[in-house]
Amino acid sequence: MQSKNPYKHLLSPLKVGIFILKNRMQSSNSLPHFSQGPEKYPADPTIAHFVGRAKSGAAFITLAAMDDNVDMPQFPDFLDMSHFPNFDIHDPLCQNYLEELLEALHYEGSLVSGSLFSANKKYRYETPDGKVEIVDIAPKAQEGEMGAIAMMRPDIDDELPVETMKKVIKSYGQQTALYKRLGFDAVTIHMSYRAQIPSQLLSPLTNHRTDEYGADTLENRARFALEMLEEVRKAAGNDMLIEIQFSAEEPKGGYTFDEGIEFLKMAQKYVDIVQVRSAEADPNHPIPFELNQTPFLDLAAKIKSYGMDFLVSNVGGYFDPAIADKAIADGKLDLVAMARAWISNPDYGKMLYEDRFEDVVPCLRCNKCHGRSKKDIFTTTCSVNPKFGFEAVDRYLGYPVEKIKNVAVIGGGPGGMRTALFLAQRGHEVTIFEKEDHLGGMICHSDYVPFKWTLKEYKDYLIRQVTKNENIHISLNTAATPETIDGKYDDVIVAIGAEPIRLHIPGAFGDNVIFAPDALCNAEKVSGPVVVIGGGEVGVETGMFFAQKGMDVTVLEMRDELAADTTAIHYRSMFEAAWEAIPSFHFILNATAKEICPDKVVYTDKDGNEKALPAESVIMAAGMRAKKDEALAFYGHGAHFHMVGDCYKPGTIQTTNRAAYVTAEKI
Repeated sequence: MQSKNPYKHLLSPLKVGIFILKNRMQSSNSLPHFSQGPEKYPADPTIAHFVGRAKSGAAFITLAAMDDNVDMPQFPDFLDMSHFPNFDIHDPLCQNYLEELLEALHYEGSLVSGSLFSANKKYRYETPDGKVEIVDIAPKAQEGEMGAIAMMRPDIDDELPVETMKKVIKSYGQQTALYKRLGFDAVTIHMSYRAQIPSQLLSPLTNHRTDEYGADTLENRARFALEMLEEVRKAAGNDMLIEIQFSAEEPKGGYTFDEGIEFLKMAQKYVDIVQVRSAEADPNHPIPFELNQTPFLDLAAKIKSYGMDFLVSNVGGYFDPAIADKAIADGKLDLVAMARAWISNPDYGKMLYEDRFEDVVPCLRCNKCHGRSKKDIFTTTCSVNPKFGFEAVDRYLGYPVEKIKNVAVIGGGPGGMRTALFLAQRGHEVTIFEKEDHLGGMICHSDYVPFKWTLKEYKDYLIRQVTKNENIHISLNTAATPETIDGKYDDVIVAIGAEPIRLHIPGAFGDNVIFAPDALCNAEKVSGPVVVIGGGEVGVETGMFFAQKGMDVTVLEMRDELAADTTAIHYRSMFEAAWEAIPSFHFILNATAKEICPDKVVYTDKDGNEKALPAESVIMAAGMRAKKDEALAFYGHGAHFHMVGDCYKPGTIQTTNRAAYVTAEKI
């Protein structure tokens, strides 16, 4: 009988070389940030994560870059260099850990690829007489610059001796041979974003040489990469796959798409899989301001149309299996590569096989899996998967369920719904009390803002899940009070959230003043010109929304940076590009609002000068106040009392989810 699974193309096996991929899903070159500590071997959380990807269905798993025992320098803590582990893969003790990991992944039917990527641009080269030499091609630090920072630049020394380049070429082959001996099935070579020497030399933006590896012709610029690929193929033989991560085109001044195709025609005899990536690194991790879910699919499909002798993969936004399945069915792709899908849902593939995509937790594309804001230390988190980055301590925190309890959850926002779901999974009976006629709480504004589409999907997911769960009862239009629930429940969990802060300045209660959440849900109440007081993430997004509607918007921010607390890695640059693309969006930094008038906002600038902006509508986005007193009023009206989410401390979806999870684990 033919399977009724709607993702039959995505889940179909595929022959490549001597191997058979069990489906078309790749786990792209990624490592959970900071799951790997200073160990010179794969740590337990790292092993558990990748084995989880294999068990969930990833057919081809690339293990993140290993620096081949070339010591990494001490990087400043605002760089996420723990993304690049420094495994001592020449030490038999480390090799044992790697081989156990490989065996576990193979046991689950996954192929495993080792990444050829040097984060510090140092290469381990073994001379013909067996001596080891460290070849350092990192850019030299400029005056006042840390050497570690210099390594991150895409520069390349135009005077790099050919002899040195030949050693680097050999080192690629030598590391491939080591991977093969360890039992890897493939190697994945980084050739994107001008981050490594093959793509740096291929690009006119970074290659200014005048010799046979020089910039005057594509053939010369491609010479290093082709010689390297030939060396890798010699080491790999015919029983090991070669994948390249390849920017199909570059920004202005770099190689064009047509030149990229010409290079691939030259490289195809060495390569089995081409994973098509964007021109720059950040867009390859698309965020919600990119409304096209898979923005680089057309680029990959165009490469696929040339019919070259390799499989075409694509990365960047693949989460919806229907999109991936159709792309494969239409002949646009052979494979899809994903990272965030496996992080937000450790059982992502399993749920596709069971045709349960409606139960997959939507990824917010917040990129907090790369770290949080610049003011935070880097740590591994996921906004929608509270267990991610928590594995090392999670085992100590949970309590066994000794008694099925009757639990009241006060508040039907994201914190309340998520807590109810975790409780229901543990077998408890839960009643959600929501004073409004709908669930969703403060994130209901996502229904009205196009670039909040991932948050809307998450809200709708939560509502769908609590509505269909037999252990959860929902009481809408019910403003629970301490008296109405008194003595009726074993546990009372308060998740009533926070409320917007109203500044104590003249005019703050004026008819032209509206809070950001209300403005987004009731756009008809706002007219331009608009002044937004508060340039945090909420204020900026609110200003962008009304600027996109054609209104003239100015955001006033007290600090010296707009959206200062937003995700730093693979998010902020795209956030900035999004607001800079709106002509009517403006902002003033180091500005303090002093008075709101019917037709203007008075503020002081960084020098203390008093100025004014015209304003028909004033949107307040000056932060949130936790409803602590309101929440504490419920204490003593159930056997046990708990506070979850913003009513305890205003935070994010990530902090609320973590609180919901650990609270439920105690009950």
